Amino acid sequence: MKNATIVAATFMLAIGTGFVVAQSNPPANRPPSTNPSTPPADTQPPANTMQPIGRQNMQPTTPPDFATLDKSGVGYVTQEQVGYDSWLRTHFAACDADHDGQVTRNEYAACTRSP
Repeated sequence: MKNATIVAATFMLAIGTGFVVAQSNPPANRPPSTNPSTPPADTQPPANTMQPIGRQNMQPTTPPDFATLDKSGVGYVTQEQVGYDSWLRTHFAACDADHDGQVTRNEYAACTRSP
């Protein structure tokens, strides 16, 4: 009786192991999936875990060099000329000390020195 139990247990273990192996290794002759809506797992791009930073959240932190703003070399810049520079666009009214619509090199230097 003891030998019959051992033989039966061994037989069941062999069948169970064969079942697990059959489930984990697909047959080599099976064609790949033909579902066009789902690309293979290794070609899917990784999920984007970064949160986008909106333009409204970006605060200009450092003023650029005046020479990079005064491309024509006349010694001042207007609001239209600095439309591309976010720092001076944000601080233009404060930098234009005499409110003439132009920020001169001296006004700019004074403006960038203040906190």
